[in-house]
Amino acid sequence: MFEKGEFVIFETVGVCRVADINTVDMKGVDAKKLFYFLEPVGLRGNRFYIPVEDHTSFLRKLVSREEASALLKEVKELGMLPIPDHKHREESYKAALKSCDCREWMKMFHTLYRKKAELTLRGKKLPAMDTRYLKLAKDCLFTELSLALGETEAKLEDQVGADLLTDHQVGHETA
Repeated sequence: MFEKGEFVIFETVGVCRVADINTVDMKGVDAKKLFYFLEPVGLRGNRFYIPVEDHTSFLRKLVSREEASALLKEVKELGMLPIPDHKHREESYKAALKSCDCREWMKMFHTLYRKKAELTLRGKKLPAMDTRYLKLAKDCLFTELSLALGETEAKLEDQVGADLLTDHQVGHETA
């Protein structure tokens, strides 16, 4: 069970704070049933209600400082997200997000970051769908790492971005 005030990962939403653990006053809901009241870190004013027991939603604790540090050390080794072809890339992005796995989020970020860098060099922009998924990957990944490591999201993104482009010549691996 999670505690009030704790940060958790909630499915494709990313980092949420457990604002409360309480009952809800809704028609058809057992008045004694407890719910997590989750507030997404990046979406002010939004709130999700997830049953404490018997929920089908994926909730997990944030990675530890040690796990986050280890992830940053293996950025290059993780590689990119396998995408079978251009038409199925959204399915790959959705699966990576839904996994709630930092390594999958890092692969997705790597894939889209490199693709954006390559397109920028050619004077082109990242397609809207890819831009949307890049933002989601960044929000999920760097918010969690920021909380675990006590660093700003921007600093971590810059560090990872520099690591991803170091030792690789942009233009040879395209997602």
